[in-house]
Amino acid sequence: MQMSNGAIRQGSTPQLPNGGNLPALANSAPQIDLDSFDLGDFVVTSSKSTKTVRTTAKTREQVEVEKFMKESSELFELGIKYETEVVQRGHQALYELLASIYNLALRIEENEQAVKIVAAIRKDLKDNHDIKLQTNVTPMAAVVRFVVRQDKVASSRYAKVLEIARQENLPAHELPAYISRRGGVTQIQDTEANQLAKKGGEKNSKERMELMREYFTLVGQASKQSFTYEGAVVAHEIEKISDAKVSEFCVFVAHHVGDAEYKMINANDLGRSYEDNLLRFIGKDLPNDPYVLERGLRNFKRKLSMDESQPEGFRQEMVRQLAKPMKYKETAVIEMDMPEVDEA
Repeated sequence: MQMSNGAIRQGSTPQLPNGGNLPALANSAPQIDLDSFDLGDFVVTSSKSTKTVRTTAKTREQVEVEKFMKESSELFELGIKYETEVVQRGHQALYELLASIYNLALRIEENEQAVKIVAAIRKDLKDNHDIKLQTNVTPMAAVVRFVVRQDKVASSRYAKVLEIARQENLPAHELPAYISRRGGVTQIQDTEANQLAKKGGEKNSKERMELMREYFTLVGQASKQSFTYEGAVVAHEIEKISDAKVSEFCVFVAHHVGDAEYKMINANDLGRSYEDNLLRFIGKDLPNDPYVLERGLRNFKRKLSMDESQPEGFRQEMVRQLAKPMKYKETAVIEMDMPEVDEA
């Protein structure tokens, strides 16, 4: 088999042993000694050529292939040279520029005329370059935008990285090595964004669970279906139960006999952790955002407060809870680009 211009060229068809008649195990079982037959009889082999091939002279096809391979190798060397001399040096020059911007911004922040300096930067950008910054822009972001005027997205990315360095109290002279060590500007920004999202997700998960617990508790309190159970309740994870984290629900397991008839198997106190998992599953379609979930919970409380079939004390408690301010705030959308809206 040979490769020719992307297509597979088939060679001569190999000859089969025994004149192309392979042993047929199923059809010729009586003629085969199962204790001594050779598996090699089932393997297709090709015969060796007795001709001698000369390798001293290159074919025209080989010369053509080698010519293109040589050009490809030369381009590979140019690629290495570009990566070393242009890309890496370019990155280093950028990191050094950011270090200078970082140093200047830190000195502006420490200057007693910092507000006026930033105002002067904003005025210059607006009057001479038609670039508008908010009045509350930080010195770091203002200096970055003043230096990097042609690329709004890049300036926003650089400002974010410098703000991260500032939060870590990084000296200006260490900034180039710091950026290189962390994989570059884009890598730093992506890493910080992922860590922030993970941290926020863990917090939201805990807050969401608290709201779901409150919601399902209210559903139970307002339910019109109730029954008395006199059997034993199986308590799980007793050794892990503490006063601060006790379960709030009892899980009944019943066998469906047919139609509306069920027969009780047992009642279970799952413990806090398993109970949380059950609530997550039952409430999987509830909103993920704590703010939205709290809004829905308050709507449910409002509905219960107006339900005359509910006990008066329960309705009044719903009114008292609704009088309290909301605990969670609406999630703000964070824009990647730096705002350029003039508020002056």
